[in-house]
Amino acid sequence: MLNKIGDKTYYIENDTNIGIYMTGPDRVCLIDTGSRDFGEKIDEILMQQSWKLDCIINTHTHIDHLGGNKYLMEKYDVPAYCTEIDRVFAEYSDLEATYMNGGRPASKLRHIFTHPGKIGFRNIEECPLQDFEFKELPGHTFGMIAVKTPDDVWFLGDAYLSREYMQKRSFGYLVDAGEYLATLDMLKRLEGKLFVPSHGTVEEDITEILELNEANQKMLIDAVKDACSGSEGAGLDKILADMYQVTKMRTNEANHALLSSTVKCYLTYLHDRGEIECGFEKNVMVWKTV
Repeated sequence: MLNKIGDKTYYIENDTNIGIYMTGPDRVCLIDTGSRDFGEKIDEILMQQSWKLDCIINTHTHIDHLGGNKYLMEKYDVPAYCTEIDRVFAEYSDLEATYMNGGRPASKLRHIFTHPGKIGFRNIEECPLQDFEFKELPGHTFGMIAVKTPDDVWFLGDAYLSREYMQKRSFGYLVDAGEYLATLDMLKRLEGKLFVPSHGTVEEDITEILELNEANQKMLIDAVKDACSGSEGAGLDKILADMYQVTKMRTNEANHALLSSTVKCYLTYLHDRGEIECGFEKNVMVWKTV
């Protein structure tokens, strides 16, 4: 569903919300393109409105945000812009699955996380839309950004989990827990008329949802710490078993890669704060509270 939320700003309401900004008469820029094969559906809307595509901005390069890129970039012969570090993951298809898995994964996981490759991504610093504002949102990926259109509308990528999502499960993928908490705090001071998350509803004031996300993150961090609190501590597999219960996640290969990678980020966060320590018991790395 196409919704107008500013003089020149629209969004397509979807599992991954798609931003649209009118760059000129009958010309638009897209902010993200949704999951794999969603490009054709976006193109149907563009054609219904008689709009031509100028470029794509990706808040980050997870597959559910650039799934329509290849189709649209090839049809309209346009570039896509993202941060330089996220561009690396977009262009080298196995890289994301490999670092999530902690080594080259089996073919099933490589297929789930496959990326489109070198199809014309450019550094966000080269983006010609001078009236746009970009702000770094580290934590969920290494190089995610928020995008503000001249209508004072922010598109926030995966900067926080929606209320609906947190009711189902509390987990959100991270690469850096400390940076993510800092991003949530920074967003409280972000000024704008409207805020559009990639997964959730448009809001005028995001203070409450940010506070809910902060509480959720602290709950997850405490849960990891609690898993390490016994006299013998806990190895990674034991901690993950506990966290499956806490997060209400299903056990499958993709979820295991996401959860294990994120739990390691929580362990790093707690270790760097001096709240847990690691050692070895019978050749097994064990984490214990200090």
